[in-house]
Amino acid sequence: MINKRVIFIVLIGIIFSTSLAFAQIPSPLKDVKVTGLVMLDSTTGIYTYNYSIFNPPINDGKIFHFEIDITKPLNSQELNSAGLVIRRGVKAQGGMIIRSFEEEVARIKEVLQKPVIPVGAQPPFGQPFPGWITAITVMGTVSWGGSEQSLILPNQTFGGFILTSYGLPGIRDVKIEPDIDIDNLPEQYWENIELTKQLEDSLIYQTKTLGPTAPPADFKPVSFIDYIISMKHEAFSLGWITNQGIEQSLDAKLENAKKKIEQGNKNAAKNILNAFINEVEAQKDKHLTSEAYGLLKYNVEYLIGRL
Repeated sequence: MINKRVIFIVLIGIIFSTSLAFAQIPSPLKDVKVTGLVMLDSTTGIYTYNYSIFNPPINDGKIFHFEIDITKPLNSQELNSAGLVIRRGVKAQGGMIIRSFEEEVARIKEVLQKPVIPVGAQPPFGQPFPGWITAITVMGTVSWGGSEQSLILPNQTFGGFILTSYGLPGIRDVKIEPDIDIDNLPEQYWENIELTKQLEDSLIYQTKTLGPTAPPADFKPVSFIDYIISMKHEAFSLGWITNQGIEQSLDAKLENAKKKIEQGNKNAAKNILNAFINEVEAQKDKHLTSEAYGLLKYNVEYLIGRL
């Protein structure tokens, strides 16, 4: 007859080993792809930024949160906020929780660490409650957080994350976080908030995308074209410009336009910059990603309009 005590010990061992199997530290996210598109409504002057996120199959974590920096650059223009609203998420009884940009910022005004660019924001439409929620954070970011039912799984793309702003496209920092099952972490994390926070930070994936920013308050065409040249170089290093010959051709046009501006020949500079935009249009979705296209097209158009 089998000893009941032996059976009990075996069962305890199975339960303990099973709990150890679940007590795993998640792997850091890798190679998450954020795709950003931007379009300008010339009637309102509002840019709409549309983002999608791809969680590659190499990851074992589910994405539940990401945020984009919207801090206001030093000595930049004060931008309009008319018509910009934060659609925070779906209510339990249906409908959306909606705040104006001013109401959203007033909610955190006392603890907001840096001034922010005025934006509107919304989560993907069509998500059942609780779905994704959106907010402006005290760190000066726009944040989207997903519920357990709406996490972005490995090998899944999820889109429809929207920003609206009067701000020109710039290169912005992004942070993406995996979901962590706190209850199933190893014992040393139990009730240790500081250690758990360190773990969460270590799993974050950081990258860059297109996002709204403000031009300088004291606008100087030569300084602004230097800024565009700098962004073009960074776009190439980020893989947004995929052909070195195209990058060099665009660079030559910007440098030539800069010389014409310095010489006071604004008409010649405009002609060169219009040729630059024509090349950007021709290379869209070929050797320029949506990020490079929006970044270069709209900033150069803004420059032309102020020459």
